[in-house]
Amino acid sequence: MNFAREVVDSAPRERPALVALDGEGNRREIPFGEVADRSARLASTLARHGAGRGEVVMTVIGNTPEWVDAMVACFRIGAVALPCNEQLRPKDLASRIERVAPRVVLAAEHLIDAVAESGFDGPVMVAGDERLYDAPKAPAVDLAATDPALITFTSGTAGEPKPIRHGQRYLHGQRVQAEHWFGAHAGELCWCTAASGWSKSARNAFIAPWLRGAAALLHDARFDP
Repeated sequence: MNFAREVVDSAPRERPALVALDGEGNRREIPFGEVADRSARLASTLARHGAGRGEVVMTVIGNTPEWVDAMVACFRIGAVALPCNEQLRPKDLASRIERVAPRVVLAAEHLIDAVAESGFDGPVMVAGDERLYDAPKAPAVDLAATDPALITFTSGTAGEPKPIRHGQRYLHGQRVQAEHWFGAHAGELCWCTAASGWSKSARNAFIAPWLRGAAALLHDARFDP
């Protein structure tokens, strides 16, 4: 199994995948073909920097298309995605780095300093840098249901946040909650308001909608009541 191949690559290339809104109100509509191509090229770059099958890639990015590119790139090559909330402080990032030892970090440009202060000494890439996409498209690898796909951390309400490792079947298993809890349906636009880096966002920002044939809304802006 491979989420990138079976959900992203197999979708009609022109079908809407993402609608992205930024803090200035700009709107971008991104089809599955673009997600497939960009994530495949980014996957090659990640692999070239040591993020192979089973290696952890930490992302410190907001709710942007570049975050989705990074997540799908990991799923494509069997790397393990570790999404982190952009509000985490350097000491919080350091704790996660110590616990799961990521091979590569992808961070938004305004968060590069926080990653540097965390003490991470591996490759750090700026999300959205077009040079990351200047690479051949990586093929989707065959993965077992129990191969790791994603790491999320608990909220830390009962002690230090703890890592939870999810297998590949966790991604495909979101189809059930997407239908019966999230209520996503084909042709709809679905919005998960959770910030990237939290468990709810990891499964519902785009994975759950896509499994049900819906598009995903990404809103990357400060809350304005």
